[in-house]
Amino acid sequence: MIETLELFKALSDEIRLRIVRAVSVSELSVAELVGVLGLPQSTVSRHLKPLRDVGLVEARRDGTSVYYRRGQVAQDPALSRLLHERLNDMAMVSEDLASVHRIMDMRRARSRSFFDKIAGSYGSLTQPGGGWQALAAGLAAGYVGREVADLGAGEGHLTLLLARFASRVIAVDQSAQMLDELRAGAERTGFSGHVEIAQGDIESLPLPSASVDAAFLSQVLHHAAQPAEAVAEASRILRSQGTLIILDLVRHDQEWVREQWADLWCGFEPDDLIDWMQLAGLKPLVNDRIPGSIPELSVLLTVAQKC
Repeated sequence: MIETLELFKALSDEIRLRIVRAVSVSELSVAELVGVLGLPQSTVSRHLKPLRDVGLVEARRDGTSVYYRRGQVAQDPALSRLLHERLNDMAMVSEDLASVHRIMDMRRARSRSFFDKIAGSYGSLTQPGGGWQALAAGLAAGYVGREVADLGAGEGHLTLLLARFASRVIAVDQSAQMLDELRAGAERTGFSGHVEIAQGDIESLPLPSASVDAAFLSQVLHHAAQPAEAVAEASRILRSQGTLIILDLVRHDQEWVREQWADLWCGFEPDDLIDWMQLAGLKPLVNDRIPGSIPELSVLLTVAQKC
């Protein structure tokens, strides 16, 4: 009863009622509320306090600004419906709502104007938001709670990205030195509990059959002596409905990669990967070319599912 009385005491003022209705439409800064209500900031701040104390509004600090939104108490269905129906009859509330919608339109216009202005050069501005690394992490989140194998893991950049979300990532590589780097990276980043390391060849994996939900062959197939065998082995360790993701190079004529990068194959034809996947009992889902960072080397993305 005391809580109920405090709630209605907080609402027993026209200004507070207008504030509650305004922030039910959109989160507003104190400065924006001052503009909507047409009142001094000191007055608005004084009326915000009792509303915040009973949970009718909530505050959020963003830099030097404080924003207010509808609180948990105001989200009660019965109270929300009552306030919505009753307050909309007030002439001042109608004017307030019109002002709130103008603020929302101004926000949209400001955003639209910015993107219109930088169209064509947005890629150079994405780094502050994480750029492609953040996007890759977002995609890796699709494997949350799953068991995944990174085949030909190298130093483990993909392994550690997946380990942020997957319940277990098995990293396989033939190089002991690479696996030492991966192990150190897992310890350094705190993901060692999610990473298992196995030394072995991707053409003869040291893993049980049907042991993972997804397997990656990322930029490693062109190092395999027998790429078709590597695809078959990846299929073997997949569970039913498991996914194989291959990222490699489209066939090219850059022979220098054999000497400088120790590549055994100058990429692959898309149809080759499809044939190998089908022979391994996989159903191809995606087979696409993606421009690479080096113009002469396009990336081949092929995805298949275990039948």
